[in-house]
Amino acid sequence: MNANFGTTPQGGATPREAGGPPPSSVHEPPPGAHFMNILRWTLFAFLLVLAVVSIGSYVAYRLHPTVTKQVAGRVIWQCPMHPSYTSDKPGECPICGMSLERVVVGDAQGGLPGAGGTGDVAGLTTVQITPERIQLIGVRTARVERSALSGQLDLVGFVTPNESRMSRVQIRVSGWVRKLYVNQTGVEVSAGQPLMAIYSPELFQSEQEYLINRGGADSASSARPGAADMKGSERLRLLGVPDDEISRLAREGVASTQLVLRSPVSGTVLERGVLEGQFVGADTPLLTVADLSLVWVMADLYEMDMTRVHIGDAAQFTTDAMPGRIFVGRVEFVYPTVSSETRTLKARLAIENADGSLRPGMYGRVRVSARGVHTLSVPGEAVVNAGEHSYVFIAHEGGRFEPRMVWTGMPEGERVQILKGVAEGDTVVSSASFLIDSESRLKAAIAGMGAQPGMAGMEHGAGGRK
Repeated sequence: MNANFGTTPQGGATPREAGGPPPSSVHEPPPGAHFMNILRWTLFAFLLVLAVVSIGSYVAYRLHPTVTKQVAGRVIWQCPMHPSYTSDKPGECPICGMSLERVVVGDAQGGLPGAGGTGDVAGLTTVQITPERIQLIGVRTARVERSALSGQLDLVGFVTPNESRMSRVQIRVSGWVRKLYVNQTGVEVSAGQPLMAIYSPELFQSEQEYLINRGGADSASSARPGAADMKGSERLRLLGVPDDEISRLAREGVASTQLVLRSPVSGTVLERGVLEGQFVGADTPLLTVADLSLVWVMADLYEMDMTRVHIGDAAQFTTDAMPGRIFVGRVEFVYPTVSSETRTLKARLAIENADGSLRPGMYGRVRVSARGVHTLSVPGEAVVNAGEHSYVFIAHEGGRFEPRMVWTGMPEGERVQILKGVAEGDTVVSSASFLIDSESRLKAAIAGMGAQPGMAGMEHGAGGRK
């Protein structure tokens, strides 16, 4: 590499040192470039100042009270299907051809007194509808009233035996069933009727001991009852021997080889657990007899209604098996536990059943006359149920409809209780709510994309767009 940087490879001087022209790779700025650069920055500064002045003037204009009032009261014409298009005079929408509707700027956004705001329901906004359209879609309104709701509840119930009138026939000794007088379930029995005869060696031995303690079987008739006699009879009672059998034993002085069990109550045999010749013990259930002259009706009560039903409330039970017949009763008990499968708890009714027409297992409808509540209510059609929440449309003057969130309570007939959200005297839409709901959702969606229906008149002029 040549170390002499000031000469050419041949040792001569460079063109720059020799005073010659610069190399072709280095260019001078074209004529006027400096002037254009100054002009460009001057224009940029001017536009920046103009933008700042324009923004400041617009803000001052909007914040001025007189201007705000004039803008809020300005009348424009707007397309109902395309709210982004507005005009200063009546006409037709160039997009869809629909007639433009008269709108007062600020009404839909709550700028005027009584507008009611945009509402508190997400995805909805206040809408304004002309009187002609209100009549066309059939909008009806109703007032929020404070009235007494009787609180009737329609539940599902089924008949069960009265547990306090059920008796279990059972023996306290072991033995064999010699004779079964009642050998099928569903049979009506009366109190004292023989049910079965049981042979028990243990019971026979106890009767023999009783006679021996009284002085022997031969002298039983002349023996006088004493402490041993009373002790022996008490032992027989503990073994389940009835008093009439003890009296016969004391009178005749002969131990019986079998014991006849009798029905303790009049009723129906619901269960039978033995057969003739079967060996039974003290733990063997023999028969179950229930008195069905007074039955229970178990009604399924949902958790949300549990506070509305109380002990002593009047109730009616009807069943398809006996149409037109009403069984009257009262709520006797409300069970404290909730079923994990059905999420319901039981309300128990006691109903007279002297003729035995109500059978255990029958299903029917239960109407409970719960305690009345004096509360706010609206027609059921006025409430729009969106799943997670409910809302109504409040009707204001000038055809404005505002969505309002409400909390509902118990329904009754055509009305429903309102716990929170509206006040007494408010006017709500009771019909055509879904049509208003659709228009409210449409305008809210358009407003969410940047088109503000109430302020669109500030963006568009009469003959075109600004």
